[in-house]
Amino acid sequence: MINVKWFGHSMWKIWNDSVSIIADPFTDIGYPMPQNATADIVLSSHNHYDHNNFSLIGGDFKIVKEEGEFIIRNVKINSFITYHDKAGGTRRGKNLLIKFELSGKTFLHCGDLGHDLDEEMISKLGKIDVLFIPIGGYYTIDAVAAKKIVDKIQPKIVFPMHYKTDVLDFPIAKKEAYLQLISDFRQIDSNIIKLTENDFTEEQTIILNYQ
Repeated sequence: MINVKWFGHSMWKIWNDSVSIIADPFTDIGYPMPQNATADIVLSSHNHYDHNNFSLIGGDFKIVKEEGEFIIRNVKINSFITYHDKAGGTRRGKNLLIKFELSGKTFLHCGDLGHDLDEEMISKLGKIDVLFIPIGGYYTIDAVAAKKIVDKIQPKIVFPMHYKTDVLDFPIAKKEAYLQLISDFRQIDSNIIKLTENDFTEEQTIILNYQ
């Protein structure tokens, strides 16, 4: 069993009985600030204030914030350089796609990806079971670009992120811009979901509530 928790924006916690991972911890951008959040591994896709607040996390954790291959707490992690914009990073800098393996499943956190992925990168990424992808536009890819990437990667589970909510004062689109492009989605009335093998039998998009 794998647990997935959404704190809001691009911040997630993914864990099993052995290890816990937090991705892109934010500062105060409107979402409730997590209390007593701990992790063994913290991922940061890029060095912006809403994605790199390591002080928020407790525990003796290791940080991954650079390109490379890592094995931490028996978790295999690969990070790939992409860009925060469509201009090769000249506007907003670099961004990491961070892939990791947990309980036999592969996860990909896209951070603030700002452009389409070419076939070379799709090939490098390989098989992805769970995809965390921004959909809000302006700072990142928008809903249409996100859908195009999802169609290329073909993950079993998609978790949209980095979209407008009632507490976030960013000039980005709401989740509906993406949801209207897909045939169906699963709304969970919680910020946590426990994934079992049954959740990987068919492709699905899952929307969590922040709390």
